[in-house]
Amino acid sequence: MTTLVHPDERTGDAPREEPPTPGGSRFATWRSTWSVALRMARRDVRRHRGRSALAVVMVVIPTLLLSALVTFAATSDIAGTELIAPTMGNGQALLEGPDALQISQGVSAQEGYGSGPGEATAVPGFDREKDAFGNADAVAALVGAPVSPVVVFPGRVTVGERRLSVDITALDGRVDLGERLRLLDGRWPTTASEVLVTEAAVARGVPARGTLSVSVDDTASTLTVVGTAKTGGMWTSGGLVVPAPLPGAQASSGSSWIVRGDDPVTWQDLRRLNGHGFSVTSAEVLRNPPTEAQLREAGADTAVAANNELRLMVALGAVMLLTTCTLLVGPAFAVSANRQRRTLALAASNGATTAVLRRTVLSQALVLGGVSAVIGPVVGVAAAYAVVVWTRRDGEGIQAPFDVRPGLLAAIAVCALLSTVVAALVPARRLGRLDIVGVMRGQSVSPRPSPWIFATGVVLAGAGSAVLITATGAVMPDGGQRMVAGLSPDVLVVFGAIALILGSLFLVPLILAGVGRAGGTLPTALRMAARDLARHRARSAPSVAAVLAAVAGLTFGLTGLESDTEQRRAEYVPQTLAGEAVLSAWAADLVPDEASVRTIVPGAVVTQNRVVDTGDPWQTGRQPTEPYRLVFVNVLVPGCTPEQSLGFYVPQSEGVDEATIQKCGRLGTTGTGDASVLVLPADELVRRLDLDEAQATAVRGGAAIARGLDGPSVTVVRGTFAQDPTAQEAVDPDVEVDQQVTVPLVAVPNTKESSGAMLQTGLAFAADTATTRGWPTIARSLTIRTEDGRAITTEQAEQLQQRAGDDTEVQVERGFQREDRLVVGILLGVFALLILVVTLTSTALTLAEQQTDQATLAALGATRGTRRVMAAGQAFLLAAVGCVLGVGVGLVPGIAIAKPLTSDSWDPLTGQQMATDGVLVIPWASLLILGVLVPLVAAALAAAGIRKAPQVTRRAT
Repeated sequence: MTTLVHPDERTGDAPREEPPTPGGSRFATWRSTWSVALRMARRDVRRHRGRSALAVVMVVIPTLLLSALVTFAATSDIAGTELIAPTMGNGQALLEGPDALQISQGVSAQEGYGSGPGEATAVPGFDREKDAFGNADAVAALVGAPVSPVVVFPGRVTVGERRLSVDITALDGRVDLGERLRLLDGRWPTTASEVLVTEAAVARGVPARGTLSVSVDDTASTLTVVGTAKTGGMWTSGGLVVPAPLPGAQASSGSSWIVRGDDPVTWQDLRRLNGHGFSVTSAEVLRNPPTEAQLREAGADTAVAANNELRLMVALGAVMLLTTCTLLVGPAFAVSANRQRRTLALAASNGATTAVLRRTVLSQALVLGGVSAVIGPVVGVAAAYAVVVWTRRDGEGIQAPFDVRPGLLAAIAVCALLSTVVAALVPARRLGRLDIVGVMRGQSVSPRPSPWIFATGVVLAGAGSAVLITATGAVMPDGGQRMVAGLSPDVLVVFGAIALILGSLFLVPLILAGVGRAGGTLPTALRMAARDLARHRARSAPSVAAVLAAVAGLTFGLTGLESDTEQRRAEYVPQTLAGEAVLSAWAADLVPDEASVRTIVPGAVVTQNRVVDTGDPWQTGRQPTEPYRLVFVNVLVPGCTPEQSLGFYVPQSEGVDEATIQKCGRLGTTGTGDASVLVLPADELVRRLDLDEAQATAVRGGAAIARGLDGPSVTVVRGTFAQDPTAQEAVDPDVEVDQQVTVPLVAVPNTKESSGAMLQTGLAFAADTATTRGWPTIARSLTIRTEDGRAITTEQAEQLQQRAGDDTEVQVERGFQREDRLVVGILLGVFALLILVVTLTSTALTLAEQQTDQATLAALGATRGTRRVMAAGQAFLLAAVGCVLGVGVGLVPGIAIAKPLTSDSWDPLTGQQMATDGVLVIPWASLLILGVLVPLVAAALAAAGIRKAPQVTRRAT
């Protein structure tokens, strides 16, 4: 049995360690004391619901967010056996390709994909000029099983005045493909003029009955809707399903075949098909994946690296969760331990050992942590399910099954439980030095800060700073990154930041002692608050540490975000003049007529923005399969030939190198910069560029407008050159010059403003002049403006977008616009709330402990206003110290990560990569909100909480 040890009340000895007990009774004693401690903890939780709820909330919030994020990510990440239903249904495998080279892949075609060691083995009977349907027999013979060909191609459906872009899947579902293609109602199409409509298409306005006018590559078809279906394709926006490709169809993502039959496609079969250039997703391989050694043997090292990186990120997330929860819940347990000092001192005076007292505190952590570990993941999974269901409506969003990962959620729950135990360890360990007599007398002063903890903090902070410096040095001047110990600089920055913040937390006790010594020059209220922070570090240090960690993390993230935003602002190039709208389309027939635009913007001035039509089949969405000729209109730089003006289109040879290409291929339809030539009415060019009278006269006479060129005139050359998509080597361009003329030059400075005025082209001419007469042009966009100069409204832009259809894009030029203001505001609000909760919790504890002092002050004539000022001083100083320390600590990794984030920069005018030192912007406005406004709000709330006068009692002595 445990011997009760009574302390000497004259000397105030701390409770002694539990003496050893013989043999088998030790475990029984241990179990008995823990059982009693847990019962006491449950009773204490019920009695102090507010304090317990605060601790639970501090753990539940990060646990909930991480559980929801993990569940949502797992549902979004369709991998493993989840790939079977959407890719092949009840088939055995999905084949894609074939490529000209052998394939190295992982478990599926999406993991570790890459080219193999040599050329692919030809497939007998395979004709690359045919689509998947034409090559179905050859593929079936190769795999030794029947196959269902699949072709996905883009099309447009005309619904009233709207033209909707849709993905059209050519797949015959009559062979029963399971979830890959499921008939919801109606019947399967049997002829080329019949079509199924998917749920997503119906939700977008495509009729589920009647006939549809469908256009594929400028080829129109009228199809009869015979039913609705649900497709399992993950990388297509649900649209239409036809039994065979429509006229004009070309596969947008290559050909694919679903292997049917009863024989599984094994890993050996997959590797054999890789040798023929096919990427394979096999149901058998997904159910029984290969080993890591087999993946390396297959050359799929990227898949192994991806798995290792995933493990690293999971471990890092666990560390961050454990650290975050510990810091957030730390003040709550400091409150609990300090409020229980008298109860624990009474227990110690009646014989309770140090181990018993520690188990009493730790048992509360186990109870609260266990509750939090259950509530957090459960609520997180429920929140993720609500988001998935909400985004899945009308056939859109994540169509994969809801994926709950019990293993990851259990790990999150364990981290949440550990965080509460770790947070309670610090006050629990202090019970070994409990001054019983001092506590019974109402005296509680923290011992001197430990030099070992301070030294550990210095080492950790120094190591974290060194890692951050190393990560910064691993960024190359050209924006590239050098791996350090197998880790990228971004990962090193995160590890360094964690070490720096943890080391800084260990320095907090000594910093608080310094604040107490330096507070002698402050006003009375703040001087008393500074002294209280220093004397009661057991209570104040966890609160300051929690504020420090929160502010440091936010400072770290906001500094990188602001720097990245500033880089994007510097690289932003206007689309057009301010207030105007540009309606762009990838094909000329998609540009709406001016009359339909004016029905939305009354009195609008609409200008067709025409460019030189080069006849490039790629610009119309067609993949060329035969040789063709392109039209070019270029500026002929002195000393260069028409062939050299083609830039990168001309093969590099003895007389054509990189320098020649950059010099001679500057401006024109094949230029290295803005490869377009703008042709507008002369009056429109004069208005957009604000030209003077002499320049306007020159433009109307056929002068060239060029950005970045000098001189009185330029030579313009027009002609055609050859291209051959089937050639294996560079072909002779065979340039034929139709026009070569020297015209006056209207020089425009090469700025972002002039780029917007010239619609992001580098060369422009007036239409219908001696220079441009006979040039083939094509309308790529419309410029829409109002006569009175007012900007196009957001509502008008949205209506224009709806009227034009999905294949167009409407942009109103309003300058650079930040898209993350709401996110930044939410982050500031959440972190400000956390800081207020931590600060007010510690302040409430301080005021509760100062009831005797408050009563004494009231007896001496102190008014409620005086006591409010003291409470406000306590809250303000605690929040201010934590915020200032947090900003200082967070700026170190923030500045370090700004360079890797912004070192990879591009010249917005030339499109060339630039080597820069990076961009650094410190978000002073946001930091002032945290460092000044939040402490002031905390002070105001603390002052408002002083309502009742303290209870004044007659002293016994």
